[in-house]
Amino acid sequence: MTIYSSLSRYEVDDSGVLAFRGPIERPNYTLYRCKSGDTLETISARLLGSTERYWEIADINPQIKFPLDLSAGTVIRIPT
Repeated sequence: MTIYSSLSRYEVDDSGVLAFRGPIERPNYTLYRCKSGDTLETISARLLGSTERYWEIADINPQIKFPLDLSAGTVIRIPT
């Protein structure tokens, strides 16, 4: 059973082991400048309509190391 969508670079197998599938190419994106207090979940809820879609943002922004602590002013890509 895969927990994350087929668009994610991560998945969890039946034993609970996290597997890395490699980067996903996404040619269509828009840029977003982070504000104070932003997390990938709050951004995905506001711009993509669901907190569960934060992996889509993480997939095309490999420079983000701590998704709960985004610096204000950081520019990230948002899938369209």
